Amino acid sequence: MAIMLTTRIPASAQAHIDVAHLPVLELTLEDRQRSRLAAMLPNGRAVAVILARGESMQHGDLLTGEAGEHVLVQAAEEALMRIRANNPFELMRIVYHLANRHVRAMLLPDAALIEPDQVLADLVRRLGGTVETTLQPFIPEGGAYSGDAGAQAHAHHHHQHPSECGVELQDEAMGQIGEQLSIAAHARSKT
Repeated sequence: MAIMLTTRIPASAQAHIDVAHLPVLELTLEDRQRSRLAAMLPNGRAVAVILARGESMQHGDLLTGEAGEHVLVQAAEEALMRIRANNPFELMRIVYHLANRHVRAMLLPDAALIEPDQVLADLVRRLGGTVETTLQPFIPEGGAYSGDAGAQAHAHHHHQHPSECGVELQDEAMGQIGEQLSIAAHARSKT
C-alpha cells in the first residue's frame, strides 16, 4: 500500500526534526508544483502526495502522513540551460531581459539557469551571452511573493485537510492517485 503524505513542513520549520536518515523523494520543479502526485521512492515504495489544493512542494520540505511517515523532498536533476556572459554587467542585463519575460531562473554567482527554450537561447546569444546544456537540480528564485507567507497571501484559502473533504472527493483523489501509482510503477519496471 502507498504511503499517504498529506502535510508539508517547510525546511524553515524543521529545527526539531532529524532528516538525515529519512527517505528522499526527488522531484523536478514541475512535479514539486503539484498538490496531487503519485511517485516511487528509490526503495520501490509507492507514495501518494495529497496536499491542500494549490499547495506546492519546495526543495527541502518534509512531507508527513497521518501514520507518522516522513519523506524529504529534494530537487531532482533535470536538463537546464546554463547562461553565462563576459562580465557581471552583461549577465545582469541578460537576466533583466529574462525576468521581463517572467522566466523562472536559478541564479548563481557567474551564471543563470533556466528551463530549456530555444527562443530564449537565441535571445541570450543575441545579447552576447553563451548557452550550454547542463543536468542538475533546479531551484529557481521564488520571486517577490514567494515563501510561506506570500504563498498563503495569494492562495484562495481552499485549505481543507484531506480528512475534512467529502468521501466523494477522497475517492476521486485516491482513484487518480492509484492510476498514477500504477503508471509510475510500470515506468520504473522498464528502467
